[in-house]
Amino acid sequence: MLWFGEFISPQKDWKHLTRRLFEYEMMIVTEGELYIADEDREYHVSAGEYLIMSPTRIQHGTRVSRCRFYWMHFRCEALPASLSLPPHAAFRDRENIVTLAHMLLRSEAEQPRGMRSRYLATLLLTELARGQEQGEKPISPQIRLSEAIKSFVAFHRFSEIRVVDIARELGYHEKYLSAVFHGTEGITLKRYLTLCRLGEAKRLLLETDYTVSEVAYYLNFPSPHNFSRFFKKEAGVTATQFRSQKNGPPS
Repeated sequence: MLWFGEFISPQKDWKHLTRRLFEYEMMIVTEGELYIADEDREYHVSAGEYLIMSPTRIQHGTRVSRCRFYWMHFRCEALPASLSLPPHAAFRDRENIVTLAHMLLRSEAEQPRGMRSRYLATLLLTELARGQEQGEKPISPQIRLSEAIKSFVAFHRFSEIRVVDIARELGYHEKYLSAVFHGTEGITLKRYLTLCRLGEAKRLLLETDYTVSEVAYYLNFPSPHNFSRFFKKEAGVTATQFRSQKNGPPS
């Protein structure tokens, strides 16, 4: 990914500028109509549709309009064949797409083209591709939100995450977020965060040679003592005992 942003036409007689496009550009239209063309054909992109344009000598607007869209410039040798993503199509889950785009905007404002932005850009493309799959059963907004929560937690698995942090990032009240997650997953969000952190600690203890202090460091605990106390409370044994039990000979 090179750049990402949101465009809102300043007046009703706006028309896309004429330029050479050196990389791929994706436009996700959320309001109005976008009239744009390349060397070969013209496109009419309505709200609820996206367009991916390949590099071209001439990209230009064909008609004036008022519109609003997210845009992303990116480079790639070719879109992978496994990604079923037509150049121009409608997207089904507008709320989820807009949420991901908003998260990407915030990420770019904080750390342009960082690892988190690249992750979110890939997730956005994947979600657009998912919407093209034939025969896919509709997914409720609640399940989509829970999946977004789990994706956020997985990405920040090395940090201490609070419910309020997720709520702020996704743009929901923390009580609503917790209620939706509990209703779809059958576990409280707070407990899920604890279990995910415990699971990552166990994985590091089993799959790496990190010391207990190093595991505490990688998981961003305030101190090794704080981590040891957390692990003993949740696992029932110390981190050292857990590692020795799992690495010992079978009984």
